[in-house]
Amino acid sequence: MQASLENIRLVIADPNQVVRTGLKGALFAMGFRAISDTASYIKLHDLIEQDSIDLLIASTELEGNDVGFLIKEMRDQRLGNNPFPVIISLLSRPEPDYVKRIIDAGCDDLLLMPVSPEQLILRIEKLCRTRKPFVVTHDYTGPDRRAKQRSFDNHSAPMLEVPNPLKIRAENGVDGTRLQRMVAEASSTLNRMKIERYAVQIDWLSNHIHGCIRDGRDGTDLALMPHTNRLVQVAEDMIRRMKRSPSEVLSGPVSDLLEIAHKLDDANTAVGYSDLDKLNSLAKGLLRSLGTPRTFMAVKTA
Repeated sequence: MQASLENIRLVIADPNQVVRTGLKGALFAMGFRAISDTASYIKLHDLIEQDSIDLLIASTELEGNDVGFLIKEMRDQRLGNNPFPVIISLLSRPEPDYVKRIIDAGCDDLLLMPVSPEQLILRIEKLCRTRKPFVVTHDYTGPDRRAKQRSFDNHSAPMLEVPNPLKIRAENGVDGTRLQRMVAEASSTLNRMKIERYAVQIDWLSNHIHGCIRDGRDGTDLALMPHTNRLVQVAEDMIRRMKRSPSEVLSGPVSDLLEIAHKLDDANTAVGYSDLDKLNSLAKGLLRSLGTPRTFMAVKTA
C-alpha cells in the first residue's frame, strides 16, 4: 500500500503548525510522499484553482475565512476545473448548525478535532477503497448525505458516480491521463445535471411567485424577496453553465426569463400579469426540455 500512495497529491490545510507537522509525519509513514501543507486561505484557493489536489484534509477556517465556501465553490464548478477532490474536514466543535454547514459544503468525511493519526488513516483507507456517489440538486453537489427532500424537489434528485482520485492514482501511478479523462467526462455530466435541476427549481419558483401575486396575499412583496432573488441567481448561473454546452441553444429563453426575474426582484419596477404569464410559460418550456434527469449516472472507468 505504501508505494501506491506516493503519487496521491495530498494537501493539509490547518492554521496550527503543530497539527500540520503531526499529520504530515503520520501520513508520510502511511506512504504519502506528494504532501503540501498550508495555513493560508489564498494558497488553498490557488491550489484548488490549479487542480493540484487529490486529497484535501482541511480545517473549516483559515485566517478567519470559511474553507467551506471554497469547497462549495469547487463542487459547484465555479472554482477550478475539477470539482471532485476527496475532502476530509476537521471540525473544531460538534454544534449541529456548524456541522450541517460543513456537510452542506460537500465534503466526503468529517472528523472532530483533536483527531488521532490512527483515526485519520482509517478514514483515508476507506476512501481509497470506495467513495459515495454525489447527489445533485439545485443548491448542493456532494456525497449523498441528505435525508430530507424539499418541496420543489418532486423529481428525485439524480446521483452521479464520481472519479475517486485516491483509487485511480494508487492503481495508475503518476500518470494522470485516465484520471483527467474521467474528471472531464464527469464534470460535463455534472454540469448538465445541474442545468436540469435548475429547470426544476425555476418551475417551482415561477409557480410560487405567480400564485402569490395572483392571489394578492398580504405582505407579498416582502415575502417574495428571497424567491425572486433566488430566481435571478439560478437563471444567471444557468446561463453560465449553458455556455459551450449542448444546452446553449436554450440560453435565449433563460435570458428572457432572467429579464422578468430582474423586474420582479426590483421593488421599484411594476410587473404586469402578461410578464407573469410569460415567466410561467418560459419556465414550463425549460422544464419540458431539461427537467427530466436520469436518476443515476456512472462514469466510465476504462
